[in-house]
Amino acid sequence: MSDEHDEHDEHDKHDRSAADIPADAPPEANALSADQPFYEYWNQRAFLRWMGARISASADGHATCTFEPGDHHRGAGVGGRAVTGAVQAYIFDIVTGAAVASLADGRRPQVTVSLDVTFEHPAYDAPLTFEASVQGGGKQLFFVEGVCHDVNGRVTSRARAIYRRFEKRLLAPPDAAGAPEIGE
Repeated sequence: MSDEHDEHDEHDKHDRSAADIPADAPPEANALSADQPFYEYWNQRAFLRWMGARISASADGHATCTFEPGDHHRGAGVGGRAVTGAVQAYIFDIVTGAAVASLADGRRPQVTVSLDVTFEHPAYDAPLTFEASVQGGGKQLFFVEGVCHDVNGRVTSRARAIYRRFEKRLLAPPDAAGAPEIGE
């Protein structure tokens, strides 16, 4: 029992430290260390922390993301208790992306080309587990399938995604600050 308790304490300690990193923190606060799996870096990023999802594994074209929804994630199904489709789609985008990123240890930039989600059963019973696996692809395009299970093992939704991976990161457009207002 105490080993289980210690494991939960360690997990909670890790969650608090990731959540304490402000979204506008300098890049070094979120830097990926050489011995850290890339998905731990993703877990520290605002796009994951904001949603409340957590990637628990990602390697060899497979990824798993756990999600404990709050009241603000619900609003679908009978009585508005089910997790909304928009929330599930957002998490599918994360977990399918993590599956692709795992093929290059998170070191190659990629974008979602398409994401198709099919809903099979209201997602009432949490936590939800999202899993994704790369099904095929080549140098630039990757085809991924995902599934979401509730705590009872029931499939609530499925996803298919296509990703494009790049050799190097594209430069961001120049800052628009100081640009003339439209109509000036």
